[in-house]
Amino acid sequence: MTVIAPRRLEHRDLEACAALFAQVFSVEPWSEPWGADGALARLEHFHASPGFVGMLSSGDKGDVTGFVLGNLEPYLDCHLFYLREMCVASHRQGQGIGSQLYRALERELASRDVRAVYLATGRNVPAAGFYQRLGFRCSESMAFYAKGLQG
Repeated sequence: MTVIAPRRLEHRDLEACAALFAQVFSVEPWSEPWGADGALARLEHFHASPGFVGMLSSGDKGDVTGFVLGNLEPYLDCHLFYLREMCVASHRQGQGIGSQLYRALERELASRDVRAVYLATGRNVPAAGFYQRLGFRCSESMAFYAKGLQG
């Protein structure tokens, strides 16, 4: 299967992206109980947020093979980009799709004078190694904190 060069992610792509998201993140190593509706709500939220930027990769038959998305944030005299979600079809991981998507995203962000990209991911999952190979490093000056709430 041929992969078509990444393009900008549009609203019409969200349902297919949500189906892929639910499939990928419902299995190891994430094992999160995503359904298509919940995944769609999450992706629609990001898409509707100010500064949305997303890239999509598809196969020659139009099937979504992966996507990356997030939001631009004003910071001092420039913008930062918070990479919120990146997803590649499980059976297509390790084939360069994620790297192509990220490089396309970087080109798009460079054209918008973005100075840095940041993200959060699990320390002990394959995604951490993927991001490190792309040049990401754990920040020495920043920490990610979380607190669960009773509901």
